[in-house]
Amino acid sequence: MNLRQYEYALAVADEGSMTAAAERLHVTQPSLSQQIGALEKHLGVRLFTRTPNGVTVTVAGRAFLAEAKIATTASRRAVTAARAAEGELAGELIMAVHMGLGARQLPQVMGELRQRHPKLQVTLHEETDLADMER
Repeated sequence: MNLRQYEYALAVADEGSMTAAAERLHVTQPSLSQQIGALEKHLGVRLFTRTPNGVTVTVAGRAFLAEAKIATTASRRAVTAARAAEGELAGELIMAVHMGLGARQLPQVMGELRQRHPKLQVTLHEETDLADMER
């Protein structure tokens, strides 16, 4: 059992279809099905019920997927934390800025941030209302 299998199971649940999940993950459908089967065998439970229209998540699957989501998120955070400790920031930074404040400084600062941390994805939300900015 490995995190890749967790990610596969999460994609199957999200897509509701082995074929659609395989396309999203850029793997072949038989390979994905084999990995899901191996995961189910290891767990000793069925995670999905196969239907003519795709798959549905079983009760055991819902319980497993809730924890799998936590595990995969924690794994990504661990990688990000290790890289950040070495000065490399990666991931997503979402910022709210007040309209007009820092209009002259922001482009320069954002350019420097992009150069220092090219793997950091930055999303800016420009807000006119301070209450919206707090939210």
